[in-house]
Amino acid sequence: MLKSSFFLGQKSTYVDDNGIFRYVKNDKEIRLFGVNYTLPFAHGFRAINYVNKNHKEAIDKDIYHITRLGLDAYRVHIWDMEITDSLGNLIKTPQLDLLDYTLAELKKRGIKTIVTPFKVGGNGYPEKDFDVEGFSSKLGKWQTYSGDTVLEKQERYFTQLLNHVNTYTGITYKNDPAIIALEINNEPQHTNGKVATTYINKMVNVIRKAGFKNPIFYNVSERSAFIDDYLKADIQGCTFQWYPTGLVHNSLLKSNFLPNVDQYQIPFQEKKAFQNKTRIIYEFDAGDTNSSVIFPAMARSFREAKFQFATQFAYEPIDLAFANTEYQTHYLNLAYTPSKAISIKIAGEIFRETPNGKSFGRFPKNNTFLNTKLNYENEVAIYNSDTKFFYTNTTKETPRNSKKLKHIAGVGNSEIINYAGNGAYFLDKIEKGIWRLEVLPDVLWVKDPYEKASLKKTVAVLQENKNKIKIDLKNLGNRYFIKGINTDNSFENQAEDRSVIIQPGTYIISLNKLADDFKLNQKFGNIRLNEFATNHQKINQTYVVHQPKKEIEKGDNLTIEAKIVGPNKINKVEVVLNTGYQKTDNYKMTKRSNFSYIVTIPKTKIYNESFNYYIVITTDKKQITFPENVSGNPANWDFVSNTKYTTKIVEKEPIIVLYDAIKDTSKNFLWPRQWNAIKYNIEKVTHKIASKNYLSVYADNLNAKNPDLTFKVLLKDVVKREQNNLTKTQSIVVTASSENKNNQKVQIAVQLKNGQVFGKVIELPSEMEDINIPFEQLQQVSQVLLPRPFPPFQSYFLKSSENSSFNAKNIEAIQISIGPEIKKENYTKPQQVSIYKILLK
Repeated sequence: MLKSSFFLGQKSTYVDDNGIFRYVKNDKEIRLFGVNYTLPFAHGFRAINYVNKNHKEAIDKDIYHITRLGLDAYRVHIWDMEITDSLGNLIKTPQLDLLDYTLAELKKRGIKTIVTPFKVGGNGYPEKDFDVEGFSSKLGKWQTYSGDTVLEKQERYFTQLLNHVNTYTGITYKNDPAIIALEINNEPQHTNGKVATTYINKMVNVIRKAGFKNPIFYNVSERSAFIDDYLKADIQGCTFQWYPTGLVHNSLLKSNFLPNVDQYQIPFQEKKAFQNKTRIIYEFDAGDTNSSVIFPAMARSFREAKFQFATQFAYEPIDLAFANTEYQTHYLNLAYTPSKAISIKIAGEIFRETPNGKSFGRFPKNNTFLNTKLNYENEVAIYNSDTKFFYTNTTKETPRNSKKLKHIAGVGNSEIINYAGNGAYFLDKIEKGIWRLEVLPDVLWVKDPYEKASLKKTVAVLQENKNKIKIDLKNLGNRYFIKGINTDNSFENQAEDRSVIIQPGTYIISLNKLADDFKLNQKFGNIRLNEFATNHQKINQTYVVHQPKKEIEKGDNLTIEAKIVGPNKINKVEVVLNTGYQKTDNYKMTKRSNFSYIVTIPKTKIYNESFNYYIVITTDKKQITFPENVSGNPANWDFVSNTKYTTKIVEKEPIIVLYDAIKDTSKNFLWPRQWNAIKYNIEKVTHKIASKNYLSVYADNLNAKNPDLTFKVLLKDVVKREQNNLTKTQSIVVTASSENKNNQKVQIAVQLKNGQVFGKVIELPSEMEDINIPFEQLQQVSQVLLPRPFPPFQSYFLKSSENSSFNAKNIEAIQISIGPEIKKENYTKPQQVSIYKILLK
């Protein structure tokens, strides 16, 4: 007993003289990759009550999924205001109990933790802040770094927290070897360097005096101007964050953001005092994206920059993921974002296997490295080693070594697994001829999860469909046996031609029937064989996910696609249009998958200036008509609906409209936003005559580190619609002016899917004019990385290493820059651009 207590009190990690974070036990270099998870506190804590769920059961499910993804790192900033009184004393609250529980359950799964004890800031988001007793609840960050009273409260809190005995482990925080480091506080915002040094040393002394022996880290990226002052303090490591696509765009971003994560740059990495410091990424995410290639690329870039611990912010609890309310700009959950979740599993493999500081070159040449391939256009990340084969979407890639293969995880189809559902699945070898299969439910996003959050709306639904799965593993044969082993799963069958129909759950698949003494609950790594977790989501209404095509040209057929889910069995889906009193034309849609329906309207049925239609769903209960979700059918005498889906029918013209100030909204715009040094104004100027509308962009000056003001228009939907016409285009036509300013220079450029950007600087007259730029006049220029990232010291420009010629079929965005070729002496002058439209002709 004495020996055990002695061991628990020992430090478990250290930082060596070269800044390498290591385990004491074996001196092994630490490489840990995982997530933040905040359900024990703030909105997550309250929201579980709102949806009438049990906190610990919710935590159990999420920790199981986090473990299932192979993640081994956890970071949490504690909402100290919810576990302290006004004097800084630690008090027993439900939040503290849940923190204890979470740390204990993570420890059981082999997951290591970095704790950030102190967080100044509200506890409400996305709600209003809630009044609590905690001493930091009324403080601003600037008030926490000096002053005897506030420092005494912090000392009291830190001391009591570190000496707090975790109810579920029986170990104090200071003695728990699974808590491998502390980060003093969350995102400090210093305004005085000397005060920062004094504050850090004061808190380090408090932490050491309390008995914590593992390394202590401090954030250096939030206010990096004071880096020299941070490095003077007695810390063993520096913490950073990375949000390469900005935050809170309020809608899903659709673009190739691999250039944005090409490299993590640390501008002060050559400083001598920095060389012996461990590097930690406490938070990262590609906000407002659902890309399944970004996390693997970020992991690659983290290791090139010598980071040893990285945690995404933040894993969405499965019981809240239907609404994504915790942090609307982030969305990661194994069940609700399956491809993205498998991508973070791949990222963990990359992070652990990549040597410290290893570079794989620059974009796009670094899209293939070690065991990984990234394909942006097909949204596929593939990890393919001797024993592991993981993929984020359907792939034709062949496993490297099928004989040695032990672990498979994916979404969609591969050479090994053909699956009719769209949820994630895992196939793991237990022993020769016996594998464990786990299948998650199908998922459908019914609203944009990055829009304003509310528990009153559903953004995604899970449906536990029966789906056919075909498993092609030679050591299982054509007629393998399959047995359901999770709770309430009594399924048992034998495959025909390697195929079987199953529902979500956990199964044992075997060449021969399982022996009676086979232990279904045996440990398998950090999980048990019969574990399974899901959210049995009740679907209360019918959802139709459909965006009508903006326009088609006269003489073209119109293909209409929709994704549909509802509480009742769907017998028929039709596209319906009125043709007279109580008369309609009906076009039955063909079901392609669990949610997807499609129909093509022949060109002979398309006339007038627009095609206006409904989607009518016939269930075993009733008929429902969309887009207004009303009961009945347009053929009924008493049917009332004021809205229809509309596709405009336009003349065949040799132009493609990329931007039109009359029609376009700002949803597809990328602006420099909050971290850009240049102050600018954007205004859409509207007139009674719509053709006079224009977008005005104005800046007082270009005085900044980067004398450049760039914005982009994303064109993914336009390009998809206009693929046939793109090959015929020969020039860009810009209709613009400088308003009252003569000779305003502006660079008009088009960004391709491979990251290349081709552009030309033109001069705008004071009056509106059409300016033609033939493609042959375009030169390769640098891409401006938007949205701007945090921390803001990341790269502003990227020049793709690709050397392909310009191809209009690969256009992805318009890049408009005020700055190129403007003379330095003109940086102090106002800049004005007014854009009416941009076409390809």
